[in-house]
Amino acid sequence: MRPSAEVWSALHTLGNAAIGVGLGMSVLGVAFVVSQFAAGQGSDAQATSTPPPPPPTPFVSSPTPASTPPAPATTPTPAPTATPDQFTTTAYSNSGKRYAALRAPVGYTFTSPVAGTVAVRRYQFVSGEVRLDSLYPGLPFFPYVTLESADRRIIFRPGALDVDTEVIVKDGDRVAVGAPLFKLMGEGASSWHIFYDRGVTANVIASVVALPSGAELDPVAFFTTR
Repeated sequence: MRPSAEVWSALHTLGNAAIGVGLGMSVLGVAFVVSQFAAGQGSDAQATSTPPPPPPTPFVSSPTPASTPPAPATTPTPAPTATPDQFTTTAYSNSGKRYAALRAPVGYTFTSPVAGTVAVRRYQFVSGEVRLDSLYPGLPFFPYVTLESADRRIIFRPGALDVDTEVIVKDGDRVAVGAPLFKLMGEGASSWHIFYDRGVTANVIASVVALPSGAELDPVAFFTTR
């Protein structure tokens, strides 16, 4: 049976309405999708355009300056000490005459106390006798060094020649004050230890007389006050 015109009209109206609703829903869906896509693009753009915050600067502590080392303590310079005189003089007497017993260490050089002329004599002790300028082999020689000035005669009597004493001057030399006369090579005593007195231990026995009288002078005073 064919529908009537009224029914056909109603169906047509319903169809149009359904189509309109469908189109509307489609438009709404498309609009929703577009809005979501736009929102996502905006977020991405915002995230891209905003640079990330810089990383925090690490804390670096400033190095503590090294402390300046204290200045070294100043060692006080010791005061110079007086060196005792190596040359010593003591009084000695024999047969009523005055002499000076002179002592000095090995290596000490005796010098001239006055300007004058030198005489050198050599002695040996032979068979209990003191002999001048003898030549006995095997026996030591002992020098006497005499120094004469205008008003003094000084005689030095050191130990054995070339063993305890090195004579520097020669017989007949003229010397000035302070000129070297002889040097001690050993620790042997004066020749007087062999000649006259075994108790003599000094390196040199010396005497001093005035010229031209020959009067004896105090030898200790002469060697200690000059």
